[in-house]
Amino acid sequence: MLLGVEFYDAWKYVGIDAGVKAIKDAGFDTMDMSYQLDAADFFLGEDYIEKALEVKAALKKYNLKCNQAHGPIETYYGMKFDDSCPEYVRTCRAMESASIIGIQHIVVEGIEVPAPHSSYLNLENNYRYYKSLEPLCEKYGITIAIENLRKSFTYPDLMNEILRRLNSPWFKALVDMGHCWVRADMQPGEYIRSLDPGVICGLHIHDTHGIRQGVDEHLLPWLAEVDFDDAIRALKEVGYAGDLTLEIRMFLDRYAKRGLLQPALAFSQAVGRKLVEMYKA
Repeated sequence: MLLGVEFYDAWKYVGIDAGVKAIKDAGFDTMDMSYQLDAADFFLGEDYIEKALEVKAALKKYNLKCNQAHGPIETYYGMKFDDSCPEYVRTCRAMESASIIGIQHIVVEGIEVPAPHSSYLNLENNYRYYKSLEPLCEKYGITIAIENLRKSFTYPDLMNEILRRLNSPWFKALVDMGHCWVRADMQPGEYIRSLDPGVICGLHIHDTHGIRQGVDEHLLPWLAEVDFDDAIRALKEVGYAGDLTLEIRMFLDRYAKRGLLQPALAFSQAVGRKLVEMYKA
């Protein structure tokens, strides 16, 4: 089992080459490529292929893997699923970029259908969105990971429903442990056990104080209320065999902006390595 961390803060504070090196030097095995927020502007412009090749070269230079990516998060109800929609184009570019780097799966966020529209319309809209991207999955050999972020997939029954409807090996679930607690008021162990067998391809691991506080904090494990002991037990029970990926952007940012990126990454690696040890125990 590999331990990874998102690339966002390392890229933001020291750039591509030095960012990859910082993650490798901290002891991580792999990283989660970032195409969200301002990273979307940087990595998904007209020179997106050149940027992908630059990341690929840095990964090879420092012998670091990159198995997972986070696509752009800007989706909205009513967006068109073609080249006339800038947000759709960015998602397509992210999939191609990730394939160039050699990434196995990429998070593509669902579309939140506003109230008072029915759950049926929510399912239909997201089904059409994801199916429109399936030819790119086949072309680039990359799986789409659907994350429990939007209200569309906050609960495991909704995740199971969309994956059953899609009925394709190109679509899997990515379980964000913090989102389970802050958005669904469920500990991640419960969420994981409620999914259909074999659907989980990746994880976002971070801590939060939950739905009552209502802030998606992205803290290092054991700083808030998420039950990681039970989450690890659940992963073992369902036979999860993928990476453990820390998504702790807000935690890292507190230290990186004060010149402490490297020690923050090193400590985060030590905490993450404990989770790996727990899984293997």
